[in-house]
Amino acid sequence: MAYRGLNSEKFEDLGEELDVLCSEVQSGIEKIQRLDGELKKQKIREVQKQIEDSKIILEDMEEEAVIAPGAYRNKMNARVRNKSRELEKMKRDLNKITSGFQASSARDDLLSTGPKEFDPNASHRNKLIQGTEIMNRTSDSIARSQQVAAESEQIGVEIIDELDTQKDSLIRTRDRLHDTDEDLNQSRKILTRMAFRVATNKLIMGIIILVELVIVGAIVYVRFIK
Repeated sequence: MAYRGLNSEKFEDLGEELDVLCSEVQSGIEKIQRLDGELKKQKIREVQKQIEDSKIILEDMEEEAVIAPGAYRNKMNARVRNKSRELEKMKRDLNKITSGFQASSARDDLLSTGPKEFDPNASHRNKLIQGTEIMNRTSDSIARSQQVAAESEQIGVEIIDELDTQKDSLIRTRDRLHDTDEDLNQSRKILTRMAFRVATNKLIMGIIILVELVIVGAIVYVRFIK
């Protein structure tokens, strides 16, 4: 309900203001067709200004529709679309009238000035101007090419530096792997020696146990059996 009392009311006010402006634009377009000369130019500018003002109001209405709840948004968007189509149609009508008026004015100006006298130096001056423009464009193109070449060279230097850095990193990694391999070989040798010692100790322990068993057997035989 708070929305109905505030934003919806603003949307309606904007809509009424836009209706008035659209009506004035339509009336102005019809009036332009009955005018001539400077009055027609003034009226065209006036209607163009009204169309621009209408676009601003239409944008405000779109913003209000965006923040509106779903229950109101669809109706608001439909109204905005209808007004947008109406405004575009009036703009096309005005452009047709304006184009025709400008073409007519240009034709009248050409006829009123009459044929121009031939200037033998005009062609030479035009060629010089065209040549100067071509030279300027060529100079600009060369400058841009030089700039691109300099940037490409800088990029190439940076890539080479990056590759050198990566090469050094790979060399250090290779050296570390080599050191690690040597450490592994040493560890393998130590483990082999330890395993040999363990096996030797087991063998010695077995022999000691066997000797002790023989001694115990001999003692039992001597004391209890013999």
